[in-house]
Amino acid sequence: MSFNADKLTRQQRSVLEAGVEVARIIAARNPTEYYTPIQLEKARSLYTPDQLKDIEENYCEFETFFVISMFFQDHAIPRFADRLTQILLYKNARKLDKTAFRENPYLARIKIPTVTEGKYTLTEARYAKGEIFQYDMPDFDAEYTVPKLGFFSSPVRFPAVYEGKTPWMSVCPSEILSMQEDIAPARGNVLVLGLGLGYYPFMISGKPEVKDITVVERSPEIVKLFETHLLPQFPFDYKIEIAQCDAYDYLDEVEPGEFDFIYCDLWMGAADGVEHYRRLKEYEAKLPTTEFRYWLEPQLRAFS
Repeated sequence: MSFNADKLTRQQRSVLEAGVEVARIIAARNPTEYYTPIQLEKARSLYTPDQLKDIEENYCEFETFFVISMFFQDHAIPRFADRLTQILLYKNARKLDKTAFRENPYLARIKIPTVTEGKYTLTEARYAKGEIFQYDMPDFDAEYTVPKLGFFSSPVRFPAVYEGKTPWMSVCPSEILSMQEDIAPARGNVLVLGLGLGYYPFMISGKPEVKDITVVERSPEIVKLFETHLLPQFPFDYKIEIAQCDAYDYLDEVEPGEFDFIYCDLWMGAADGVEHYRRLKEYEAKLPTTEFRYWLEPQLRAFS
C-alpha cells in the first residue's frame, strides 16, 4: 500500500489510529513489563502444545507474546485496538538479542563517558528488562501500518545525548535499523547533514569506496562533544571533517560535482522532518550528479 491518509479504507484508518495511540503510550510512559523466568514458564504451561504452536506460527515466539500481552492488559490496549490491530502488533513485535545489538560495530568499539557541554550531556541511556519501545519505524508500504514493538529480556545500555533531562539523540535499535539501507550506497566524497553521535559517519568511514566525509553540524556543543570524546575512537577518523555551521548555508555554497553522495539527517523524527525534506529536495536540481539520501525518507514521503 502506498500510504495516503485520504485514501485509507475505514479498517486501515482504524488500525493506523490505534497504532498512533499505542505509540503515544510508549512515548509518554516508557512502559516496562516485569516478569521472571518462573512466571514465563508458568504462563507457557497454561497452553496446550497445539496452542503454543499456533501462537508461534501465527503471532510471534512465546516470550514476545507473553510480554506484549501484559502490555496490552496493563495499558488497556483492547479498549481502542480491535482484534486485527492486536494481531498485527503481535506479528510485528520482537524480543531483541542483546548480544547481537552490542556487537554492532559502533557499539562494540565506542566507549561513552558521561560529560556535559553547555546544555547537552553525553552519557549512556538504559532499557530495562521488559521495557517496551519501537525497535524500528512503521512500514507505510504495508497494507496496515502499526508500531513495531520491541523489548530486551535483560537490561541494555546504549549511547545517548540529553538536552537537559530530555533525550535528544541515541544509538538505539530504531536508529540503527532506520539507517541500515542508507549505509551501503555511500561512496566517493560524502556530505552528511547533521552529526548526532556520529553513527552514520562511523559506519560509512570504513568503506573503501568512501574517500572522505564532511559532516555539517550547527551546534558547537555537539561538535565539541564529538570531536573531544568520540571522533578520536573512530578507526578512520582521518576521513572525517566537521563543519560547524548551518546546513542550508553550507548547501548554498556547494558546487555541482563537489560531492558524490549527500545524507540528510536534520530532524528528530518524521513529524518535524517534512518541511526540511521538502526544502532539501530542491537542492537535487542544483546538484544533479549527486545522490541524495534522507533519514526516514519513507515516513517523510508518507506525510509530505
